[in-house]
Amino acid sequence: TTRPRHARDTSATRPEQDAAAEEAARDALTLCTIHGSKGLEWPTVLVVRMNEGECPSSAALTADGGGGGTDEALEDERRLAYVAFSRAKARLILSFVATEPSGAPATPSRFLGEIPAALTVRDSQLR
Repeated sequence: TTRPRHARDTSATRPEQDAAAEEAARDALTLCTIHGSKGLEWPTVLVVRMNEGECPSSAALTADGGGGGTDEALEDERRLAYVAFSRAKARLILSFVATEPSGAPATPSRFLGEIPAALTVRDSQLR
C-alpha cells in the first residue's frame, strides 16, 4: 500500500533525522484552542480576536437573557482568558479586530481593559 505524501513512517528513522525533526518542532507554529492549551507553555503566545462576543463569548454575554451576562458566566470566561494568557513564558500578544468582516464595528474585550497599563505595550508604541 502507499501512504499519502504527508504521512511519515517514524519507525525506522536515523538519529540525525530525529534531531532535525526536534529542531523543526521547536520552530513550529502550534495552533490550539484555549481548552487544548491547558498544561502547555510556549515562549510566545498570540491570542486573537479578543473581542466582545468572542472572549467573553456571546453565550456568556447573553447568559442572563438581557445581554449583560451573569457574574458566573463572565467569571468562567475570565478564567479561560487567564488560561490563555498564562501559557506564555516570555511574550503575550493580544489582538482584536476593529471592524467585523461585514463592516460592522467590533468592540474590544472588556478583559483587555482589566490588564494594568504598566504591563501593556500598544501597537502604536511599537512603531
